[in-house]
This record gives sequence, C-alpha cells and structure tokens, in this order.
Amino acid sequence: MVDRSESWTRELVELAALFLAVAVADMFANSLAHQPAGAIVLVGMGVLLIVCAVVHRWWRHRPPRVAAAGGEATGEANGEARAEVTRVWRVRATVRDTPGSLAALTASLAGHGMNILSVQVHAVPHRAVDEFLVEGHGTAAEIVAAAEAGGGRDVTVEPADPHDLVDIPTRVLTMVTQDVVAGVDLPRSMRTLLGDCELRWEATGEPSEGPDGTTLRLADPEGGLLTVSRPEPAFTPAEFARARALLDLDRVLAERIREHRTSVLLASGAELAVRQAGGADLAGIVAMHERCSDRSRRQRYLVGTARPSVADLARMVNRRNGQTLVVEHPDGDIVAMANLVWDGDTAEAALLVEDAWQRQGIGTAMLRRLTTAAATSAAGSAYAVTELTNTPMMRTLRRAGAELDRVELGLAHMTIRPR
Repeated sequence: MVDRSESWTRELVELAALFLAVAVADMFANSLAHQPAGAIVLVGMGVLLIVCAVVHRWWRHRPPRVAAAGGEATGEANGEARAEVTRVWRVRATVRDTPGSLAALTASLAGHGMNILSVQVHAVPHRAVDEFLVEGHGTAAEIVAAAEAGGGRDVTVEPADPHDLVDIPTRVLTMVTQDVVAGVDLPRSMRTLLGDCELRWEATGEPSEGPDGTTLRLADPEGGLLTVSRPEPAFTPAEFARARALLDLDRVLAERIREHRTSVLLASGAELAVRQAGGADLAGIVAMHERCSDRSRRQRYLVGTARPSVADLARMVNRRNGQTLVVEHPDGDIVAMANLVWDGDTAEAALLVEDAWQRQGIGTAMLRRLTTAAATSAAGSAYAVTELTNTPMMRTLRRAGAELDRVELGLAHMTIRPR
C-alpha cells in the first residue's frame, strides 16, 4: 500500500507542474499575440503538428509493397510472403558416426529457420541415417542446402503427410490395434511403418538378410516372397527389422484368426462351423468342387463347367489376394466357400455352396460376414457379379443387403454395402 503522505506529495508536484505549464503557455501566447505575425505563426505550428500526426499514422499502417517495376517482388515483400507459408517436411540425411555430427546437422537446420519437430536415428555401419520432421518457410532445395552445410550426405526432402506428425510409438500402437480387431491389412500397415512404398508378391524367390538399397525381400508366411520397394531413400537395417517384425505379427494373428470359429444355425436345426481358410484347407476345397454339380460351378465362375485348377484355388485362398471363409461339417468336410478378392480399391465377393447344402441360409450368412470384412478393409464395400437368371443367388444377395447397379450381357452387377 502507498503511504498517504507520498500520495499528497505527488499530487502537489503534479498541480505545480500544471500551473507552470499554463503560465509558460500564456507567456508564449501573449508574446506572439503582440507581434505582427504572431497569429500566423500559431496557425502554422498547429497545421504542422496535424500534418506530422497524419504522416506518422500512415507510415505505421502503410500496406506492404508487393512488386517492384518489371513484375519482380521487392525483397521486403518476399520476406513477408515467405513468412505466411509454413510447411512440414520429412528430411533424411546420412552423417558420419562421430560425436557431434547430429548436433552439427540440427544446428544447421535451425540456423536456416527450420523448427525440428521430431528426430529418428537409424544406425548403420560406420554412419548414421537421421530422419527429421521439420517445419519452416524454406523450399526443398534450401533445406537440402542447409542439411549439406551441416555435414549431411544423400539428403532427401519430401512434403510430410499429416499422419507423420503422430510419433512412431503411437502410430505403431494404433496400427496393431486395427490389425488385431480387423485382421492385418499388410499394405496399410507396411506404409505406416515405412512410408509410401509398393508391395509385390512372387511365388518363388530368395529372401535377403538385410535391405538392398530401395528394396526389401522378405519371406512371406503365406508362402513365396514379399518384395517392398520405393523410389528413395534407401532402406535401413532398422526398417528391414520393422518389416520382418510386422510379418511375424501377421503370421501370429492369422493363426489365431484361423483357430477362431463361429457357427451358422440352419433352418433344419443343424449347426455348422464357419472359419477363415488357409493353405491347409486346399485339399478340402478341391474335394468340395468335385462334389459340386457342373451347374453350380458354372454359376460361381461364369466360365463353363470346368473346375478351377489347384493353382487357381491356392491363389484364391492366399490371404494376400483376399479373404476366404469356409463352412465345415462336423465330420471335417468343407461344404461351402465364400471369397472376398481384392480388386484394386474394391473387393469382389463370390460364393459356392455344395448342392446338398443349398437353400438353407448358408450363403446369406457367409455374404454378411464378407460384407463386414469388406467394411473394415480399404475397400469399404464389395461387389458381386452373377447371372441375372440365377434367381436363388439374386435372392441371397438381396438378403445380404446387395443393390443392383447395372445389367450387362445378362450379368447382374450388384454392390453389397455394410449394414
């Protein structure tokens, strides 16, 4: 609290200053008033003060200069325009494996106005690969120059995806949760770990023991070889280990899913098991095809009465190409098969029920399960193609929620949307 005596003293001083200012102003005005040009001087001084105030206000609030003569932006306008554009970039650079290398690189990026959001270090023999997420106003070329000035080599810069702003542990945990709930979507999960990349499956081939530049060659748990590639940058041993660990997770989850069985209760009162199929079911699936009539096979495959080859059925059952459900009788025979085959960004659903088990609700139950599987995949929905005259299949598709899209050459194209 301010002492009352100090408050009175300050008020007396302010009052004395006011009296002095009034006296000085009166003396100044009287002296000019008795001069022949005194009034003119006072008016001129007032106008001058007003002009100075107007000029000062304009200078503080003037608009920025956007361009100079000839259409080229001035340096000041360029600086202000650059300040308005902020982007997030993914930067990868190789540095020597010596103390201070990472510090020199980060200092160079920071010195060029780059705000470093996250850092990952990939250890490789005799060097290290540093991966940054940076935010700033610079261009890709400027970021490359800054990284090279800090000792970086083989520098790559690309715009960051919004998902990259989520830290790696969170992305991995989210990915694992999705894979446990809906089954491993290998392309989606691989891109979560490695960024934008392409996956290709081959029936034969030798896996490698480490990265081969911009290519990874991995043994696929489903058989064959899985090749992962991207234009740049080269894969690191840490990324190779991540990809192999993802395949191990895929194998374990696939085994658990195949062990999981649900049941379908038929109108006759019989209860049959429904589960995902695997390579071990190939012999049972071939036997079911042999028991089916020519008419049932033709309506399923739409290409005459020929049985599909064992190789075709093996590709159909392979999880890399889609998802296959089978209905199993208590005696071990497979009596029905439903397929969801990936077709780019969509999925095709198809169904084959052994003749003796048709018209008992098996097809509807399996198609509904496939629709649920499609809803949790990248496709989001599935389509089916059947003969327009195949009344039982048309009825089954409609019960599963299918809608007719179009009719071409006697074939009905229908979309099955999740309920």
